[in-house]
Amino acid sequence: MSTLAHELGHAYHNLNLAPRTMVQRFTPMTLAETASIFCETIVKEAALAQADEKEQLAILEADLQNACQVVVDITSRFLFESRVFEGRQQRELTPEELCQAMTEAQRKTYGDGLDPNALHPYMWAAKPHYYSADVSFYNFPYMFGLLFGLGLYAQYRQDPDSFRARYDDLLSSTGMADAATLAARFGIDIRTPHFWRQGLDAIRADIDRFVALVDSVSGGSVPTL
Repeated sequence: MSTLAHELGHAYHNLNLAPRTMVQRFTPMTLAETASIFCETIVKEAALAQADEKEQLAILEADLQNACQVVVDITSRFLFESRVFEGRQQRELTPEELCQAMTEAQRKTYGDGLDPNALHPYMWAAKPHYYSADVSFYNFPYMFGLLFGLGLYAQYRQDPDSFRARYDDLLSSTGMADAATLAARFGIDIRTPHFWRQGLDAIRADIDRFVALVDSVSGGSVPTL
């Protein structure tokens, strides 16, 4: 259901782009996931509103696993790729150096939240995204898209009526400006931490909700995250 909502979000984005010219329909990767994440969030919230506690746990667990992968793991990939570009300016890198760069990026990102025995030094060899010669930092737009979409959803909840028309206008204009310029036209400043914290706060709220549900369903005591 989440995947269907995601793809329907892309379809809705394309619907809003339809009146534009072919050139104006081209959307940068940073904004390509906006509607899909927004639609996923709407469906998730609707499902949670109708689910019992055990169903809510399953929904939230799946959603939080995805958020962890997109926000945390993709950060490690961004750090790794940055390190590779810096090194390649000087010379070719050995497989051992690539493994070291990957594990260092994972340690820096996950901290003590990841078992040291679970580090994946060969992630650079397992992910085909690194080998797309015409696209650098391929994974970064997914994190941008998730937090941007969640930030938009936070604004939607504050004022649903006025948001709807602005949202359609934003989607129809994604090929006509860079992300910061376009967002500014709609009263959104993505160059400050506040907007991005709205997205992270949405994830944090789901974590707290998940912990409370675990405590309620199990009848035990679970530490607050």
